[in-house]
Amino acid sequence: MWRRASMPELVVEDLTVHGEDTGHPILAGVSLTVKPGEFVALVGGSGSGKTITARSVLRLLPQQLRIESGSIRLGSLDITRASETELNRIRGGQLGMLFQQPKKMFNPSKTIGAHLREPLKLHSGLRGQAAKAKVLELLADVGFEDPQRGMRSYPHQLSGGMAQRAMTAMALAAQPGILLADEPTSALDKVLEQQILELLDRQRIQRGLGILYITHNLASVAAFADRVLVMNAGVIVESGTTEAVLGSPKTAYTRKLLEASNLAPTGIAGAPTRQRNALTLNTVVKHFGSGKRRGRPALDSISLDVHHGEILGVLGQSGSGKSTLARAIVGLEGISSGSITRTLDADGAGPTAVQLVFQEPHDSFDPRMTLRASLEAPLRSRNDLTAVERSRKLTAAMEEVELDPDILDRRPGQCSGGQLQRMTIARALLLEPEVLICDEATSALDAVTQRTILELLQRLHRDRGLTLMIITHDMDVVRHMCQRVAVLYQGCLVELTDTDKFFADPQHQHSQDLVSAAIPCRGLHLKKIRAAL
Repeated sequence: MWRRASMPELVVEDLTVHGEDTGHPILAGVSLTVKPGEFVALVGGSGSGKTITARSVLRLLPQQLRIESGSIRLGSLDITRASETELNRIRGGQLGMLFQQPKKMFNPSKTIGAHLREPLKLHSGLRGQAAKAKVLELLADVGFEDPQRGMRSYPHQLSGGMAQRAMTAMALAAQPGILLADEPTSALDKVLEQQILELLDRQRIQRGLGILYITHNLASVAAFADRVLVMNAGVIVESGTTEAVLGSPKTAYTRKLLEASNLAPTGIAGAPTRQRNALTLNTVVKHFGSGKRRGRPALDSISLDVHHGEILGVLGQSGSGKSTLARAIVGLEGISSGSITRTLDADGAGPTAVQLVFQEPHDSFDPRMTLRASLEAPLRSRNDLTAVERSRKLTAAMEEVELDPDILDRRPGQCSGGQLQRMTIARALLLEPEVLICDEATSALDAVTQRTILELLQRLHRDRGLTLMIITHDMDVVRHMCQRVAVLYQGCLVELTDTDKFFADPQHQHSQDLVSAAIPCRGLHLKKIRAAL
């Protein structure tokens, strides 16, 4: 029988973290407490120090960073002084870890089942059939429709959302006392985000799980958190109950985060030009695997016209086929049957040029190369451009995405997520596409940076006449940006309609689930948030 007194309390006091190459602290005097059964949210923009705080608690800082002063205690254990043996005992045991980029945390040579059996064996002593039964139970709890298949899968066979579900299962496997959740739902659709948050909340209520929830999603904070800590530039600038912080913010920075989170329809969604289609998909089918392992198609008879000059939103739960559709359109995935036609461009000189902006900007660049070398690579194939002309095009591209051209001489690791996402857009624009597909291009960004990227895309749509496909799970982004909405479910196109009609009267059950899930996730405090602005 669980007793609240038996669960550990996490206490961080006056934590300061320095870097080898910085003249100022990365974290400065950070203090926080997570009690048993408490849901504490740590919010802030990209680079504010949220993830460094979590990694300090885990003693998993990069080599160039060190804890300069302060203390971190988990129950009676002083983590800052703990031996590696003690740390290995609590990591994944008393202290659960849920990271934002799950595929980087998995061993690509091991199945998901093998990953989950490891903490069950180490911390709970489960083996054999008992461990297998628990693995299947955990995968079902986090939303795997086919836990048996999920258990046999390797990390590369999962979508980003499915990998995040598996990481959540692994974090909860040993029933930790404290869970550090670093952006755990940023790659998930609203339905699954709601499911994961409700799962964590049940664990909090039933077992007294203490949760430090790191996020830029203020809607989920409003719905689930007991207390909110706001971090900026390595300092906690505001803290208090959720209602107090989000309802009556004291600092300009908190108000800025709240205002940026409050996306409203822009009114740009007038009727798109329908004189011609930019893309035509006719009964497109995509299977992965072969024979008995082939399973349900990733894309199942998709027929879709993308109108020239429109902004089309593509919605659907994680694993519904959205990213597979994007990769098929640009030719990164072959299709099993059907056709994808790029109609002639405006001059009739050739097929419509299509470029793809990927979800995770850090994975879109070679970390060993400067950004200049990465962006210049596709231009080198053009024999009509001299070195001087290539340089001019790069400078112009930087100006178009509102970046200082000096950034071209940096490497990816020296840039923020928002800067790199602008760079991915700039690289795509260098080849002058007519269609730009953005695959979850803002899901990993904080609210302020997200709004900046969306405004950039709107300007490019207006100034260049770009056709945009916005693949997202963020309903506010769709309402804010898009003229039409296409909904995918289990590889099928189940709804295609104007944005206003979609939100007013969704027809398919999955569409209804997506719309309804977006409402409770925004929380009961949203009216107070808006009133405070």
